[in-house]
Amino acid sequence: MRASRLAAAALVAVVAVASAGSAVATVFLKVDMPALKKMSESVVHAKVVDISSEWNAERTMIFTHVTLDVKGRLHGAAADRIVVRVPGGTVDDFSVAMEGAPEFTLNDEVVAFISRWRDGVPMVAGYVEGVSRVHQDGLGNKLLKGGLADGLPISELARQLRSAR
Repeated sequence: MRASRLAAAALVAVVAVASAGSAVATVFLKVDMPALKKMSESVVHAKVVDISSEWNAERTMIFTHVTLDVKGRLHGAAADRIVVRVPGGTVDDFSVAMEGAPEFTLNDEVVAFISRWRDGVPMVAGYVEGVSRVHQDGLGNKLLKGGLADGLPISELARQLRSAR
């Protein structure tokens, strides 16, 4: 009886050590509005009009391409249509999820902080902190939900962006 308990305890210890070696952690630094603005070439109010996922050329990662039709610019210059590349997505029966990556839904109205990957392709600055969904309240005010701008009206975010250094 004692030997079987010791064997069970040893097995639990081996499994715990083995799984600890394969654990992966992601660390995101909290940013404030001035820092997120500085990371961004533009901040846009846009509608999500297309979402498609594909493997990268090496077939080591899936990326999702989100097409944004720009309705307004809160900071910086931006084209009328931007395609941002987001890590993760689903191709056929295979899905990749990245902790902290922004998620989009077709026809969502969003405000997004736009930056660029090293290869020049547009991305969302600050990952999940850099995108908010636009919701209209009963009085017609456009309020932001999610991201760093959570709870702000679009007009207040625009004011903060103008005053942020």
